[in-house]
Amino acid sequence: MPKAAPIVPITFAVLRGDKSANVTLNFADNADVISTTRWRVPSELDDDTLMQSRAADAREFARLAAKRWRHYRDTDTAARSLIELKRMIAADPQGEYCFHPKVSADWFPASLGGAMVRRTWCHHLMIDFLFVHPRICGKVTNVKGVGIEILRAVCLIDRALNCKRVWGEATLDSAPFYNRQLHQMVEDQFHIERPQITDMADHLEAERLTP
Repeated sequence: MPKAAPIVPITFAVLRGDKSANVTLNFADNADVISTTRWRVPSELDDDTLMQSRAADAREFARLAAKRWRHYRDTDTAARSLIELKRMIAADPQGEYCFHPKVSADWFPASLGGAMVRRTWCHHLMIDFLFVHPRICGKVTNVKGVGIEILRAVCLIDRALNCKRVWGEATLDSAPFYNRQLHQMVEDQFHIERPQITDMADHLEAERLTP
């Protein structure tokens, strides 16, 4: 009987220009998270106020995520793998823990995007920050699909943990993204309940390229 594929890492395709390109999503380690603090707003956006603002927001979210990560890292509550996260929850079912999914590819010099996710004391997953690289969200590099796949991956991990829901805050700029992807009216918060969690997790699993 073939061995079941692990939940993560998971390899799938995003759109790079007009062609598909493979990327891999996995749990980030400390070096991965800290590396996002070196992201910069592309100079190519100096004359594009809107895209420059979006790229600056992505850089700021990555920095805030790293700052929060350091707190969990220093209190031994940051998980670097799904196995480690499950072990933490088993040791203290009401503990609060964080993890940082990241997307990487051999054709891009940094992570393409990531998220700061907390497993709360009541067994929900809360997305503090979800962001893609400033070159991508600023449309300097033409890559599409990173953000939605990170969201689906959080749902995949939620299902593996048997959490009750995924929720998070939306900014004025990100609310349309969640509205479009979740098919719900999103203001400053969004909630993903069990049926939609299952659908989004199944969608990502169906795209899996790794055996």
